Amino acid sequence: MEDVSPREYLFGLEQYGIKLGLETITYLLDASGRPQQAYPTVHVAGTNGKGSVVAFLSAILRAAGCRVGQFTSPHLIDLTERFQVDGAPICENALSENASYFKTIADGRQWWPPTFFEMNAAIAFRWFAQCGVDCGVIEVGLGGRFDATNVIVPEVSVIVTIDRDHMRFLGETLEEIAFEKAGIMKQTRPVVVGETKSAPRRVLLARAAELHCPVDVIDWDFRYAVSGAAMEPQFRFESDTLRFGPAPLGLAGKYQGQNAAVAVAAARRLMERFPRVNEQAIVTGLRTARWPCRLEKVLDDPVVIIDVAHNTAGAKRLAETLPQKYVMLLAVSNDKDVKGMLDALAPMADTFILTQFTGSRALPVAGLCAAAGAYAHRSAPTVMEAIAMGMDLASSERPLLITGSIFTAGEARSILVRDYGAPPLRF
Repeated sequence: MEDVSPREYLFGLEQYGIKLGLETITYLLDASGRPQQAYPTVHVAGTNGKGSVVAFLSAILRAAGCRVGQFTSPHLIDLTERFQVDGAPICENALSENASYFKTIADGRQWWPPTFFEMNAAIAFRWFAQCGVDCGVIEVGLGGRFDATNVIVPEVSVIVTIDRDHMRFLGETLEEIAFEKAGIMKQTRPVVVGETKSAPRRVLLARAAELHCPVDVIDWDFRYAVSGAAMEPQFRFESDTLRFGPAPLGLAGKYQGQNAAVAVAAARRLMERFPRVNEQAIVTGLRTARWPCRLEKVLDDPVVIIDVAHNTAGAKRLAETLPQKYVMLLAVSNDKDVKGMLDALAPMADTFILTQFTGSRALPVAGLCAAAGAYAHRSAPTVMEAIAMGMDLASSERPLLITGSIFTAGEARSILVRDYGAPPLRF
C-alpha cells in the first residue's frame, strides 16, 4: 500500500475524526457491489448495553448453527476484535486485503476521504460477505440516524437504552438522543425497545408507528427477572410465546438481565427466518456468551475485576450490581460527566486510584483528582503504575476494580496479561 502498511493507513484515517453522514459509506459500498445486502442483519443501537446485546444475540445464533458476523467498536486491545465471524477476529491477511481494496476506491475520491469508522464499517460488511455469514449482527458506532452502519435494512432493529452521552453530536435531551437512535428503524421491520424511561420511549414508539414497525417493548411485551450472585446471575424470561428460566448468563452483573432480555426478544423475531433459533439455542447462547471486560474477573489473588462503564448511566448500573466495596482504579475520557461518574461509584469505593489511559482522549489525572474533591483517592500518572498501586492495596475484603472507559479496560487488560498472568481475551 505504497509507503504505509494497511494498519498504518487505517489508523491514519483517525485524523479525520467523527463525521456523521451516509454519503461516504454509501460510495464505498456501492463501488464494491453493496456487500451489506448479501446476508440478513440485526442492527443494535443504544447508549449502554448494545455490545452485550450483540454478544448475547450472536451467541444465540451460533448455538442455533448459524455462521455469524459481528461488528462492534471500539476494540479493547487490537483492531481485529471489531470484525468477528463465529467469535474469531479477522485475520491479518483479510484485514489487509480489505483495507487495500477500499483504499483504492477511496483514493478515487480524495476530495472526501473516509473516516476511520467508515472504513471499518465497509471492511466489516465486505468481509462478512466474503465469509458467507448467515447473519450479521451490527453495532451502531455513534447515534444511529447518520451512523456509517445505517446502510442496512435489518431483519430486526434493536434500541437498548437511551441516556446522555455524546451530546455534542446527538443533542442535549433524552428525546433528542432517542430521535437520533430511532433513525435505524426501517419501514415495517420489527423493532425491540429496551428503554424504560417514558420520555425517550415515547419518541421511539412514535417513530416506529410512523414506519409501521411491529414493536416489542421491555416490561410490556416481554419481561425478565435476575436472581443469584452478581458474578453468577440466573435469568428468567417471559413473553406471550416464550417462557424459561432460571438459566445462567455467561456475562456477570445483574444489569446484564436487561441486555439478555432484549437479545432474547430480538431472537424471537428471528425465529421465522432462522427456524433453529428455539428455546434450547437461546438458553445455550445466553450461557456461552462472552464479552470481555464486562464485570469480568481476570485474576483471583488478589481478585481483579474489569468493567468498561464509561459514562454516568453505566457507572450507576455498575455500582448497583457490586456486592462489596472495592479499591477502584478509574481513568476516564475527557468528554464525560466525570463528577457524575465519581458520585455514582463512590458508595462502592473504599478508595479511588485515579489515573489516565494512553491517548489524546484521556482526561488528565489532575482534572480527575480535582473532580474527586473530598472522595478518598490516590493518583498515579499511568495505568501501569496505578495497577501496581492497586495490587498492593487490594485484598480479599477489598478487591481491585478497574473501570471508567473501554480504553482504560483495554490498556489495563494488556498490562495484566503481560505482567500479572491474566488470561487473554476470549470471545
